[in-house]
Amino acid sequence: MRTYRYGALAALLTMAVWSVTALWTNMVTPSGALTQEIIFLSTVAVMFWVLVPLYGKAVQWSYVAGIFIIALSVFGGSAVAALHRELHFSVSFYNILTGLLYVIAVVGIYFSYQCYKKLPRIKRKKAICGVGGIILVMIVVGGALFSSANTIERYMFMSTLHNTDKTLGTMETIDEKIQYLMERGDIPSLAACIVVDDTVVWANAYGEQSSLDTIYNIGSITKPFVATAVLQLYEQGLLDLDDDVNTYLPFSMRHPEYPDTPITIRMLLTHQSGLAHYTNQYHQFTQSDELLDWLSEYRGWDVTKYDPQPSFAAFMEGYITPDGLYYTPYAWSPLKPGTGYSYSTPGYDTLGYIVERVTNQPFSEYLRENIFEPLNMTSTGFKFSDLPERQAKPYERIFGVLTKTNVDVPLSDRERIGGGGIRSTAPDLAQFMIAHMNQGEINGYRLLNPETVALMHSRVIETSVDIFMAGSGYGWTLRDTEPWTFWGRAIDMQGAQGHGGTDYGYRCSMWFVKTDKGAYGFVLMTNLSTLAKSDFRWFLTIYTTIEELLLQEASMME
Repeated sequence: MRTYRYGALAALLTMAVWSVTALWTNMVTPSGALTQEIIFLSTVAVMFWVLVPLYGKAVQWSYVAGIFIIALSVFGGSAVAALHRELHFSVSFYNILTGLLYVIAVVGIYFSYQCYKKLPRIKRKKAICGVGGIILVMIVVGGALFSSANTIERYMFMSTLHNTDKTLGTMETIDEKIQYLMERGDIPSLAACIVVDDTVVWANAYGEQSSLDTIYNIGSITKPFVATAVLQLYEQGLLDLDDDVNTYLPFSMRHPEYPDTPITIRMLLTHQSGLAHYTNQYHQFTQSDELLDWLSEYRGWDVTKYDPQPSFAAFMEGYITPDGLYYTPYAWSPLKPGTGYSYSTPGYDTLGYIVERVTNQPFSEYLRENIFEPLNMTSTGFKFSDLPERQAKPYERIFGVLTKTNVDVPLSDRERIGGGGIRSTAPDLAQFMIAHMNQGEINGYRLLNPETVALMHSRVIETSVDIFMAGSGYGWTLRDTEPWTFWGRAIDMQGAQGHGGTDYGYRCSMWFVKTDKGAYGFVLMTNLSTLAKSDFRWFLTIYTTIEELLLQEASMME
């Protein structure tokens, strides 16, 4: 009996210590744990410590309560994580400790059961009251913590930001700081450039793939390329920004709620067409079989490729038209075209398709001839298979209380025209940014006329749908000139302009600031994203801090 009693106590005490240690780790680091996970872990930690003295006194009914709480916390929590496709283990110190926790939990349950069997029976009423009391305490503690969720979340953000900023303050070089943030945020690979006026003044790459020749998917940074291509055709008089898009499409594009309102090219460029962002149907058309299989495994999506796969025109006609083969009412936002901002990747795919119709050539070929080659972007294109050995290996960050793992994402090409999908290197993308920083000209090549660049970069609409965002131009994003404060921590993007991009396994940025003396900015590429599991704390404390660091460094090099 003594062996079982001490074994049960030792197992419970070990889990109690682990819960407090894990709670602290997840509270003060960008660990990926959601607020509800922290509340659950906090409740469990309190209950473990409530049970420790009861186990020490060998109270019979406490072993029943212990079995319940151990099973609920360890195996119940794991079941919930597994249902949400968030339980994936890799070899790391934290994950190994978590694996040992399962072993200890099984041992604790076994010893607790043996203690319960071997101790003298007590009155059922007393046992029910004891176990019921423990459950009531757990409900009260959980409820109190849940009511304080905002306070807990604020503490998590502030402590993580404070610890990060404190450590960065002890470092001198940009290389030290970036490598520290990569380690803290588990970023496998990163490439970055700093540009002042028309020159790349600093560039470096870090991590597993530490070459500036490594190619990343730049996601929605593709949209400024689309806008540039459309505006080139506008300069040539091949289209007008206020033309009805139906002039160029083999199908009719009209908002079902506003059928008499024409949708213009300008509306598509400024995200005012009324088209919504992603839907399952749009994923089903644009994503590859490999990625759809991955989404099914890691996000639980029951989405497969259309068979047969329609052309873009056939799909869009069936997608946006009521009673169409691929129609969903979520293809449209509630906004009347021309009256409000609604970010739309399908809208930019449509613009890419219009470029194809006007020029009578594939969109990728148009970009190659009119943007990539003139700007000497020799490592830029749409297909990963063109240079497979140089592709950055994509990862999704699926971190939580029970598992901290970057999950591999399959390399794949998409059925995309203009909303995303360009693959490039940091030095290549810097060339495109330099052209936009310098009124459309780089190395004697004029990408766009100065007045067209000014139009593209102008604030057409004010919006704050994204953090730091002050407004939108033509495929262009404008940041606030004032620091953005989040729970007491100011983040200063200095009124930068450009665009960000995210795709499964990638997050990239391209921002610059215009000054009286010229311009300065940066390009940032990483092979880690948080689309599979939203992780705003990681984004704010790691990725955004790297952006801010690069922009500050660029301002000092101007």
